[in-house]
Amino acid sequence: PSHDTTRTGADRRSKAVTMMACHYDDKSKSIRVFCSDGYTRQCNIDRLPSIEVGRALWKTLQEYGKNGLSVQFVAAGGFSPDRWFYDVQPVANETVEM
Repeated sequence: PSHDTTRTGADRRSKAVTMMACHYDDKSKSIRVFCSDGYTRQCNIDRLPSIEVGRALWKTLQEYGKNGLSVQFVAAGGFSPDRWFYDVQPVANETVEM
């Protein structure tokens, strides 16, 4: 995966959700996304391959959120995609968790 983790489990995907808000937290150097299923998901920028990857992820999150797309969050290393993510993918024609 394109995410630095000490765990070796497979990537996991969340259920389809919509993003309610995105926030960059300067103190923890992380992106936090508030989602329609009530979960807040977090990406630690310092674990991505580069700052450019982090900027591209932020831009993608902004675009998907602005357009109200259904998305799935991807977590590395078998971590819970309801809490962590390093990638987000658009989802077509799926029921969104509220």
